[in-house]
Amino acid sequence: MHSVVFSPPWQAGGVKSLYSVCQWLDGLGTSRIQPFGDPAELARWFEHRCLLFDLSYKPDLVVYPEVYQPRLGSQVFHVCFAVGKHQAIEPHADLVVCRSREVEDWVHSHAPHLKTQLIAPSIDRRPFEYDGRRKQKLICYFTRPDKHPETAQALRHRYGDCVVEIQGRTEREVAEILKDAKVLVWRGHDKEGSPRPPKEALVAGCVVVGLERDLHARLGTNFGIKCRNIDELVTAAGVALGAPTPSASERALVRHSDEERKDWALLINELRLHSGISKR
Repeated sequence: MHSVVFSPPWQAGGVKSLYSVCQWLDGLGTSRIQPFGDPAELARWFEHRCLLFDLSYKPDLVVYPEVYQPRLGSQVFHVCFAVGKHQAIEPHADLVVCRSREVEDWVHSHAPHLKTQLIAPSIDRRPFEYDGRRKQKLICYFTRPDKHPETAQALRHRYGDCVVEIQGRTEREVAEILKDAKVLVWRGHDKEGSPRPPKEALVAGCVVVGLERDLHARLGTNFGIKCRNIDELVTAAGVALGAPTPSASERALVRHSDEERKDWALLINELRLHSGISKR
């Protein structure tokens, strides 16, 4: 099987998910990354084994996110990997892989004819696994424009230097900060399909604080301190500094990427049996 995975250049959890899929598919045949956007180069902010697509083969299978949906002809099997709800799924997709029930319901709402497959999200737990170190009274937050920077401002106003920014850092740097920190405050947005940073934070032993709508079973983030509004969230962040570190059983709620890899292998084997994808 020859496959190509299309991935954007920006720094977001969906990029890591696409690279993981590329690595798993490469274990079942040959798979390479085709970047889109600028710069057209491989991601460098996390570790991976992916290679650039060099046009040396014609793919049987392409995987792409919902933000970029190429059409490569009827001889290629098209899998849209909907890592969020940023753009409606085009009808040429042969299959839509969804990260959560939330995304799957969204696909059915605008494209009921498309076949979907739910594959629950995971992370590579190894870089983030809490090692028992003494936790510092730090509150982590992402301040990307879509991550409600006004909430970060409110946290800094209340807690000052206890608030640590983790946006724009490498995966390894983020892992070390989370293992040091006591709290991660999280706010999502309505286009996310399965928010990833809270999962890494929980595995790293952080107390996750967020709004009820963001820490929800339908997003795979049913853990942490759930707040009804922003005022409650800002107050809860300070309370969480004195809360116990999540136990090993709590941290085990986040599944390892090896389990998701097996789900993808089962899916590909099924497609080979029924969709004519080559076994080369």
